[in-house]
Amino acid sequence: MALACLLVQACIAEEEAPSTYSDPAVNELKNQVLTEQKTTSGSYKGQPWATSSLNDSYKKVTSISVTPVQIAAAANTATNAPASENSLVEVDAFLKDAAANGFYLVSVSDYITKVQADPSWVVVDVRAADQYAQGHIQGALNAPLENLVSQMGMIPVGKKVAVYGNIDANAAFAVEVLRVYANSDAYVLQGGLSAWQAAGMPVAA
Repeated sequence: MALACLLVQACIAEEEAPSTYSDPAVNELKNQVLTEQKTTSGSYKGQPWATSSLNDSYKKVTSISVTPVQIAAAANTATNAPASENSLVEVDAFLKDAAANGFYLVSVSDYITKVQADPSWVVVDVRAADQYAQGHIQGALNAPLENLVSQMGMIPVGKKVAVYGNIDANAAFAVEVLRVYANSDAYVLQGGLSAWQAAGMPVAA
């Protein structure tokens, strides 16, 4: 019993006695950690966190200056009519009046009737030159759509104009240009050359 008590007291004494051994590697590690804790500033590579590239909440805001775009009146190179001083007003009027005027469409039969009453109508073919050469409405002027503005001067002033192309949409573009920039009384000849031939009308080549 006395021996057991002595062993317990010896163990307690050994636990309470401070260890005098110090591992150099452990001490170096402790010094590095303690030094880093004292010098750390919560930044990345010396950059403040508020502007750090790692901070997703930081966004650079660049002010954008917007320069208003002014649309000048288009210059008409044709000799038969000058461009309107305010082309946008003319385009606006064209678009607003289009529905009320049947979108400026005229069927072949209606065109024939109108020509009988007023033979001064002019026909304009806005297809490519090679297509025009293969066959066109007799007496039609050829002004390919992409060159219409530069060739507008060949269309007589003050006459009604029937326009046709490969499709009516192409003719419609030409009609808008002629009405807005040449002050021309232009119409889409519906169906173009196909409708013309279907009506039994002659084709020139």
